[in-house]
Amino acid sequence: MDLDSTHADTYGEQEDATFNTHYGTIGFHPLVAFDGITGDFLKAKLRPGHIYTSNGVVDFIQPVIQHDNEQFPESIPFLRGDSVFAVPALYELCEKESVYYVIRLRSNSKLQRLARELHPSTPPKDVTKTETYYEETVYQATSWSKPRKVSSSPFVQLGNCFLRMHSLSPI
Repeated sequence: MDLDSTHADTYGEQEDATFNTHYGTIGFHPLVAFDGITGDFLKAKLRPGHIYTSNGVVDFIQPVIQHDNEQFPESIPFLRGDSVFAVPALYELCEKESVYYVIRLRSNSKLQRLARELHPSTPPKDVTKTETYYEETVYQATSWSKPRKVSSSPFVQLGNCFLRMHSLSPI
């Protein structure tokens, strides 16, 4: 399952159409879920434009997860989300419902320090190519009830290092 949000501009006086500061327009800010393999549409929820992306995500995705678990008990659902969905309640739902997940984490000083420990800075072998490294470790954010596995994948492109951190399914 791929979780995302989008913005739908409105023109006129539609009920619940509000200003979204990120997009800079008036409209709606729906939550959407797609099958991550086929791209098939699973679910959408129309919301006012000013609603933050992760608001209501657990109530939104829980019925989809429960349906998958009931209809396909032999398979293990997998959920992917951007950093706006890095909320403890979503992790806890996935863990309770036996869903594997990968949700990007926003960078912070602790994650930066952890990444430097996992990936010491070395000059790139070839600055014309992108180099990517992968490591897993355990990390606990202050808002989390327990430690979780995280993946670090810094990549070096044209001599500049960029960091991607993801929370993974539980330890």
